[in-house]
Order: sequence, then structure tokens, then C-alpha cells
Amino acid sequence: MTLITRDNFGLCSDTLQATALDATRLAASSLPSDLAFHRSLDQSLAHDLDSLSTRVLDLANRIIQLSNKDNVAIFGRLEDEEDVVDEFPRNIVDAMEGMLERTDSALDEFLGRKKPPAIQAPSTLPDSHHNSEAKVSVPRGRLDPTITHASRLPKPQLRFRYLHSNSDESPYIPVALIPHKWCAQVPLGYIFEDRSTENEEVEEEEKKRRTLHPYYYELMHPTYPAHIFDPPSNPVLPSSLDASPSRSFTLVANSKDFHAFANTLSSVQELAVDLEHHSYRSYRGFLALMQISTRQEDFIIDLLAPDIREGLRQGKGKSPAKTADEMMANEAGEIVARVFADPSVVKVFHGADSDIVWLQQDFNIFVVGLFDTFHASKTLEFPKHSLAKLLETYCDFVPDKRYQLADWRIRPLPIEMLTYAQSDTHFLLYIYDRLRLALVDKAMSQFPPDSSLGSTPAITGSGTDSYRLIRDVLARSARTALRLYEVEAYDALGGSGSSGWDTLARKWNKVALTASGGFDYSSSDGNGTTSVLVAVYRAVHRWREDVAREEDESTRYVLPTHHLFLIAERPPSTASDLVSLFDRVGGGGGVVPPVLRRRVGELVSAVKSAIDSVAVTLKCPTELGTAETPTREVSVDVSAAVQHTRSNEITKVISTDIESRLWSMPASSSSIASHSILFSSAQAKASVLHGTTAYTAAHSTLMGNASRVSMIAPRCLKPALMPNTTDRFRDIAERIHRALVIAPTVSLPTAVSTPLNATASDSGKSTPTPCEPVSQIEIPFVPEHQRQSRLSLHAYAPMEDDTIIVVGQAGARQRKRKREKNRGMTSQLRSGSGPTVGDQEAEVGVFDYSTVPNLLDEVSEKEKTNEDSDRKKKKSRQNKGECH
Repeated sequence: MTLITRDNFGLCSDTLQATALDATRLAASSLPSDLAFHRSLDQSLAHDLDSLSTRVLDLANRIIQLSNKDNVAIFGRLEDEEDVVDEFPRNIVDAMEGMLERTDSALDEFLGRKKPPAIQAPSTLPDSHHNSEAKVSVPRGRLDPTITHASRLPKPQLRFRYLHSNSDESPYIPVALIPHKWCAQVPLGYIFEDRSTENEEVEEEEKKRRTLHPYYYELMHPTYPAHIFDPPSNPVLPSSLDASPSRSFTLVANSKDFHAFANTLSSVQELAVDLEHHSYRSYRGFLALMQISTRQEDFIIDLLAPDIREGLRQGKGKSPAKTADEMMANEAGEIVARVFADPSVVKVFHGADSDIVWLQQDFNIFVVGLFDTFHASKTLEFPKHSLAKLLETYCDFVPDKRYQLADWRIRPLPIEMLTYAQSDTHFLLYIYDRLRLALVDKAMSQFPPDSSLGSTPAITGSGTDSYRLIRDVLARSARTALRLYEVEAYDALGGSGSSGWDTLARKWNKVALTASGGFDYSSSDGNGTTSVLVAVYRAVHRWREDVAREEDESTRYVLPTHHLFLIAERPPSTASDLVSLFDRVGGGGGVVPPVLRRRVGELVSAVKSAIDSVAVTLKCPTELGTAETPTREVSVDVSAAVQHTRSNEITKVISTDIESRLWSMPASSSSIASHSILFSSAQAKASVLHGTTAYTAAHSTLMGNASRVSMIAPRCLKPALMPNTTDRFRDIAERIHRALVIAPTVSLPTAVSTPLNATASDSGKSTPTPCEPVSQIEIPFVPEHQRQSRLSLHAYAPMEDDTIIVVGQAGARQRKRKREKNRGMTSQLRSGSGPTVGDQEAEVGVFDYSTVPNLLDEVSEKEKTNEDSDRKKKKSRQNKGECH
């Protein structure tokens, strides 16, 4: 056996490839094509083939195992020919690809083309507390529906002593709300600006933060404690979590436990924080749980308890405590608010963007001294930045992320949900230590330290280069802590904002419903055109927003978004039509949302009002004064008709079905409508027939107003680039009218009734009595390829009766008609009403049936040929006899 080294690696590789190619070529060329036939004849050959096949399969299985030592369980074992054929891509191709990829990566590292990462994810942890058990597998399957959404659970916000008003659209001003500013360097209500930044141009958003955020100066001029730059060289991994009922955490659910927890919190230097928020059964959402971990203990605080929630809230005009429990809760809440604002206490969050806003919204609590592990993972350039990935990498723990969307209003909480909540902060301080070590190692590799500066960093943030990346993470975390809770006002006109109709349409890629693609071109004088689809969409969106505010429900609970677009695309005219949309394909599983089931009539009225508003807006001002007004109440203001606030503000609109709005019903019993919204009045159609210049309707729902078509052009086009909209309108109208055939109405001639006893002489003297006038006949539409020329368009030839097939001579049909004509003349002569003497009529003889050949007597062609042949042979024999 030859030992492969770096020197003979190339030779061994070439030899191996040549040997494999020779064996493959020999097997392909030497073996017969009918090997199975030879195998059945020779038993020794069959035995040799079986032995060779078993050896090849064993070699293949060994190669697969050697090439994938880490993932042996992923690849199966080859047992027979079927496994080779069926499992070849998975067992052979995938294994070889993995082996070749690892080979390329190893060669790149060996040759210096690929540098190792700044921090290597450890396969085993160096400390003695490392859990040597196998890594926990990711939980699969769905949770119980009662865990994800407890539908019959009463709303806990009904017991809250204070809750933000859903209709309050004033800006969030903390100075007017919080009574005291903890750990302040600048007093509450003052704005401090450095002289170095007085002349600098500041963005509008930054000015807003500087003005409104009470801790702007403290966050922009931080004073970090020294221990934040001194991570432990050998962090201690916390104890592992299990699902046993006896937990190693403290559940805080009453005022006494809350006060004890606050006293413990006031003596720590570092703490890990996470929050659980509920937003499905509330318009603005609320915090339901707070998890805080210190170096020694884990705490889970129930934020749905009224005393704890009211104690945490920092607000002016807060009602004074009446009981001992309320006094303890208020005192504990002030301690927690002070700890969160103290820069000497490091608060470790992961992805704190939403947590910062939720604390301000519910409790007016601000965070100073934040260390966000998400920014640390971004700085270290990890491939993934989730907390679950950090837990799996550093702690060998896989959290059950299915509980991330659980209903955190459930009380009492199941043990599985408590375990998941605890896991979010139980390992977070350990991860905080490991990330700080990694940041120092990366900074040391990028920026070697200067020996003249020393090894201990200053508390103000200036120090050696080895702590540069830690300060960078702290600066990014401070920008996160500067976020402010904003009360978003509903933009009915532009649809902006996170929950606006334009934002939602763009998110769902509904281009026709956006502000730029919805044909809503409003001008300074208030004129504009809006399509029915856009008007219905905005009306339903506004209705959903108003009902969600009133019912204190999320907009998704009131009406799911996909149902919102479905209603806009198929506007219902009745409540039954609206309910049927939930049973159609793409409309859901047939379950109508509870809020919509109670208020289905309001939504139908909003849809009808939106459609009527578009119809009223499209009418010309001259037509509004002369047209007949239907017996219904229609709001002329588009915005007032579309917007429906609460029940006392909803405009009552009674309208007909959608189908009746396209074609107006005539007042008379005539079959032709006197007026149509699509084709305007009958006079306009008559002008088309007579060829006059007024070939276009004054107004049409399809074409719009000819004088206002220019408003439909996109605003992004310059006037020089816009086409002649009037000519385009006329061209479209001409094409439509050319495609239609408006057939003339034909009146039947007036019938004359003659008495049965009238004679020939009396008939000439008597005055004919007209019968009842016959109703007009509407000639059906004739396709273009079947039309006659324009000169003979109104001349209709009588149709021939070709239902009778006459078999006989060619003139039999004409003779039959002559016979029928003669019979008519004879009957007229007998009745005395025949022609006069001066009339000339052709005489018709008696028909001779003997002259007409019978079809049965006719001789076939074959018989004629045989007779002619016999006749020729007979004549030939006669000629021969005469010659003799």
C-alpha cells in the first residue's frame, strides 16, 4: 500500500482516475448485451456475477460512508440494483457533490484563497458545564389551536385601569406624560445642544427625536460602566432547561412578589430582558409578559395583572394608591423604571426595536444602557442573526419557536409556554459574554493594540483598539434605544403609513389599487376620476379601520387582508352576496369573521356608497340638473360617501343592484332603452345611423366624459408627450360603433280585413278596415362576415324554403310551381275573383305521367357495359359469318 503524501498526490490522483476509466471502458465494451441470457445458461457465470455485484455494492457503500462521515444517517445503504437505480441521485450524486465541495473549501484554505471567519462557531464548549448530550431536534407539527388563539377568552384589556384611546391621533409627547426623569444629565423638558453641532444641518427625523425623546442627550453622550469592556475569559453556561413542572424561575403575578422582584433588580449590574406582545385581539396591542434574567435567577412577570400593570405605568395624573398592594406595585414600578434608565446597569436585549416601542406605549419606560446582541451578530458577520441560531450555536439549545405566535393572554400559562419564555433570557447573559469575547478577538485581528495606550479602556469609551467593535455595537444599540412610539394617524387621501391602503396594496403587489395606479388623479379644484375598483377598495379599507378602532380589535381579526382584496374585486350588492364570497375558491374556508357577521349590513352599505359616489362624480354638471333623479338618496361628496365611521356617522344609502347600474331600464314598455349609462341616450345612437357629426355620446361610464378624458392621463407624463386625448376618444368611439350593427326597425304592412260575404264588386268599393297595429320587430345582430354591402344594408331578400328535396328531372321543380299556380288561377276563376280579360296567362296542358322515366327502370352503368359488350361480340360473329 502506497502512502499518499503531498509530493505524490498528483501521481496517485492521475493513476486512480486512469484505473477507473479503464475499468469502466472494459466493462462497457467487453460485456455482451444479452448478459441475462448467458447468465441463465451458465451457473458459474451467474455465481461470479453475483459475487462481483456484492463486492461493488460494498465498495460503493464504503465510499459513501467515508465521504460523508458527519451525515451518514442522511444517506441510505445500497442493497440491490433497484437501490442503485432509484437512489442514485441521493446516495451517489449528493454524496459526491458534498465531498467535492469540502475538498474545494479545504484546498482554498490550504492555498490561502479563503480566510477563516472572525469567530468560529464552536462544536463543543470549553467549559465543564457543557451538556454532552445529543443536540435537541427541532420541534415539528402544529400547536393546538387553543394555544395559538383562545377564541373564547375574555379580553384582559377590559380589566386594565388605563388603556390608550384608539381614536387618539395626537403625537406621542413623553414630556407631557412622564412625571419624572430618572438618572438625568439634562432635566426633563430641556433640549441641550453641543456647540460643535449648532451649525450642522440636522435631518427632520433627528430634530424630532432631539425634541421629543426625554433621554436624547443621555443616549448620545453615553457613560458606560467599566465591566462592559471586561468580558470573562471563561463564561459559565447556565443550567440546562427541561420540561419538568418544578421550574427554576420565579413567577411574579401579584404586588408582593413584584415588590420583592424590584428590590432584587436594584442590586444587579447586568440583566437580560425580553417581552411577549399580543396584537391579534387588540387594535394597538399590549404587553402580556416580561422575562428578566440575572446571573442567579430568572423572573417571569405577568403584565396582565392589573396592579402590576398600573404600577409599571409612569404617567402624570395617575390615580393615587388606595390599598397596600397598590402602594407596593407603584413603588416597585418606579424601581424598575429607574433601573431601565440607569446607564450603569447593562440591559441585554436581542432585536430590541419593537421592545423599546412597546415599553414606551404601555408604561412610558425608556431604556438607557442597551446592548443588543442582534447588532453584535451583525458586526461579527454571522450568517444568521436570530436568537434561536445563537442559542443553538453557543448553548446547544433549540427553542420551540412554534410558541412565538402563541396567545400570551392565556392564564394560567402552560408549562411549555413558560419554558419557551424562560429560554429567551435564561442563556442571554452567557451569549452576551461570548459575543463580547468574539468582538475583542476580531478587533485584535483587525486592529492590533498600541502598547503606548495601555490595556484598560476608559469608561467614556476611548480606549485601546481591541474594544473598538464593542463600542460600535453600543453605539448602534443607542440608536435603537432612541426609537419613539408614534401614534399613526389614518391617511384616507394618500394611504400612507404602515397600515395605509396604499402601503397595503404595494405590499400585496396590487398595482391597480395603489395611489399611482388607481386612476385617482385629484386636481386643485377637487375634480378627479376614480375607478369603481379603487373606490370600493378604499371604502372597505376605511370601514375595516374604523370598526377595528371601535371594537378594539386588530384589522386582521375584523376582516382578513385577502378577503379585503376579494371584496374589492367582486363588489357585493347584498349581504348574501358578501357572505357567499367566503365560500368561493380563493375566498377562504367559508368562516365569516365574527365582527363582520354582526356588521355585514354596514359593509354592504359602504360598498354601495362607494359605487354610487363614482357614478355621481362621473356625471356632467349639465346632466345633473336635467337628468331624472332616481328615488334614492345619493351623497355627492365622494369622500363623505366612501368614509363610514361609527354607526351614528354612517350615511344611509339605498341603491339598486350592481347589474342595474350599467343598463338603465326604460320607463315605457318598448324593448329599446331610451337611455343607457354605457351608450348614453337614444338620440346619440340615432345620430350614428344618419351619419351626423355627433357620433359620440355626451357621457359614458365606459368612455367617461369626452371633455374630461385628459384627466385620465398619468400625471407623470409631460404635456408635450401626452397624445391628443380627444382624437383618441373619438377613434375608440368610432371603432366601437363600427363593430356594432344597429339594425333598423321594420314595421309590418297594415293588414286589410274583408268581410266573408263581400262580392267582387263590393270589394272594390268598400273601404278597407285596418287591423290592430303590429308591434315593431327587432332584427337580430348580424356578424361582420355575414353582412351585405352598405348599399343593400336595409334591403332584406325573402328567404327561400329549401326544406323540401325534390328527386327527379331538373325541370320538375318548375313544373310543380306551375301546377300550383294553375290551381290557384282556377280557384280564382271559379270564385269570380280571377284576372280580367286583358290579362294574359299561359295555357298549361295535362301532365303525361307516361313520359316521365321511372327510376326503378333505369339500367346501371355495369349492365350497360355488359350489354354493349354482348352486342359487339354478336355483331362480330355475324360479320364473320357473312364473310364466310
